[in-house]
Amino acid sequence: MEDHTQTNKSSPSPNPNPNPNPNTVTREKQKNNDTKKKKKKDQFEFCKVCKLNHDQGRHHNYFPNHTKSLSSFISRFQSKLSDLRFFLNNPSLLRPDHASRNRLWCVFCDSDIGEVGSSFACGNAINHLASVDHLKNLKDFLWKYGSGKDCVDSFRISEADLAKWEKKCKSLKSEAASEGSRGLLIGHSNGMRDIRHPIQNYLRLALFYMMLIRILLRAHKWIQIHGV
Repeated sequence: MEDHTQTNKSSPSPNPNPNPNPNTVTREKQKNNDTKKKKKKDQFEFCKVCKLNHDQGRHHNYFPNHTKSLSSFISRFQSKLSDLRFFLNNPSLLRPDHASRNRLWCVFCDSDIGEVGSSFACGNAINHLASVDHLKNLKDFLWKYGSGKDCVDSFRISEADLAKWEKKCKSLKSEAASEGSRGLLIGHSNGMRDIRHPIQNYLRLALFYMMLIRILLRAHKWIQIHGV
C-alpha cells in the first residue's frame, strides 16, 4: 500500500495540451496586431512646415521637400521681421486708430501679437520677441524641424537691443510731451494774433474814411469859394 502511494507521488505531472484552442490563438494574434497598429499610429506626427502627417520621425527633416518648405517658411517670417527691426532702430509713436492694423503672427509660438494699447509701433511684438518664452519656443522649433541653432539670433531680439529701444522710446516720449506743451503756447499766441489783426484792420479802415471825409470837405469848400 505504501509503495503504491509513493509511486503516485513520484509520477510526473501531465504535459500541457500541445494543441491549444485555435480560438485562443486567434485572439492573441489579433491582440498583438492591434497593439502593433496602435504603436504605429502613435508614431505619426504633424509637420506644420510641410502641413502633413508623417511617420518618418527625425528622418523627415532631411527630405528635400521638407528642406524646401522650411526655407520658404522661414523666409516669409524674416520679411515680416525686417519691418519690425526698422521700428526697433527707429521708434515711432503709434496712433490709437492705427493700432488694430499692426499685428504679428509668431510662427514659433503660434500666437497673434496685436498692438492695441501699445504707445509705439510694433511695441508689443518687440517685447514678445525679446521674451524668455519666445526664446524657448524658438529653440524647440529649430530642434524639431531641423534648422540650425546658429540662426536663433535672427528670430529674436536681444536684451541689449531691447534696452536701446526702450531708451529711445523714453526720449521720444519726452520730446513729444515738450512739443505738445509748446504747441499749446503757439496755439494761444496764434489765437491772440487772429483777434488782433481784425482790430488793426478796422482802425486802418476808419483812418482811411476820416481822411476821405476831410478831402471831400476841402473839395466842397473850394467849390463854394470859386463858384465852380
